[in-house]
Amino acid sequence: MKKGRHFLHARIFARRPIAGAALTLFALGAHAAELKKPAAPVPAPAAPPAPPPGPIGLFGVDMPAAGKLVVSLTPSIGNLSGIKMGTRNVSNEYIVSTVPFFLNPTQPVRIVPQNIAFRTQILGLSYGVTKDFNVVLNAGMVEKSLDTLVFAGARGVMPLARNYPTTASISDFALSGVYRVYQDDVNRVQVSLGFSFPTGTNTATFNNFILPNGTVQNVRGFYGMQIGTGTFDIMPGVVYAGYLGPWSWGASYRGRFPLGPNPQGYLWGDLHELNGWGGYSWTPGFTTTLRASASLQGQIRGWDPEIRGAAVPTNPLFYGGQRIELFGGGTVSGKFVGYDNWSFGVEAGLPIYQNLNGPQIMKNWQANMQIKVKI
Repeated sequence: MKKGRHFLHARIFARRPIAGAALTLFALGAHAAELKKPAAPVPAPAAPPAPPPGPIGLFGVDMPAAGKLVVSLTPSIGNLSGIKMGTRNVSNEYIVSTVPFFLNPTQPVRIVPQNIAFRTQILGLSYGVTKDFNVVLNAGMVEKSLDTLVFAGARGVMPLARNYPTTASISDFALSGVYRVYQDDVNRVQVSLGFSFPTGTNTATFNNFILPNGTVQNVRGFYGMQIGTGTFDIMPGVVYAGYLGPWSWGASYRGRFPLGPNPQGYLWGDLHELNGWGGYSWTPGFTTTLRASASLQGQIRGWDPEIRGAAVPTNPLFYGGQRIELFGGGTVSGKFVGYDNWSFGVEAGLPIYQNLNGPQIMKNWQANMQIKVKI
């Protein structure tokens, strides 16, 4: 009897290692099955928020996403009045008594501009070719209205009449590319290169223009009243912009350089424009900006034989100079009224410093508005 018990006890203990091994293999198989299960996908990082918009009067700051088209319409109005020689304001009587007519230095000028009003409508198309490169097309309509004071005879300070000519045309067509060369969480740098094509007229006529001798003629409009330049121009530029929290800032340069004279025999002076700005986003979708703009332009080189007469603006040397302006503005997203892809912006400013090649009519103010839609 004792011998049978010992035999049964031995069989039970012999089976225990087998059962333990089976449990171990089962656990390992279950663990392997867990390892074979596909891992849960890692959620993609959230896209960084779009930088706040820059001032609407600047080129090359805002870039559309790849494959997106942004259409903009930018109306502008402005006014010029008063005459400067360098930084000094001068009177009409001083000009017609002391400033010689450039084609006949023995005769003083007899026609002085009093006021110029301009109105523009610029259509812009900006397409994101890649996330770092976009192309921009700009074209539009421009209208200018002039008020001139005509003095009687070859000398003296007796006013004779006023003329109120207007010129209007499509503007010069511009095609540009903008490339982002650097970007991090705060800063970005973009360069641009554009070309302007002479689609605007530069042979506009003043009809029924009263001359100092009292006769009335049709004459070619002054250089500054022409809408187009008549030249092919190259326009390089660079933009630095940054933002941190609600604050944004930036600086930009853009030049415009004619590649040669137009068929009429002249070209505008080289133009350099520098801008610096700061902005504050009061809430996502509403940003205000303050911008300082400094420009330098040379005198007109060459001359158009058809732009003649004893008038201040017929002298090509009385163009260009230096100007500093201050602009304030803001941009509002259309999301506040249910149109996420739309935005509306305004900007207005005036000069705080002008040093003009003159006598030359000076700028008083300018106001811009812009409507954008992303497609």
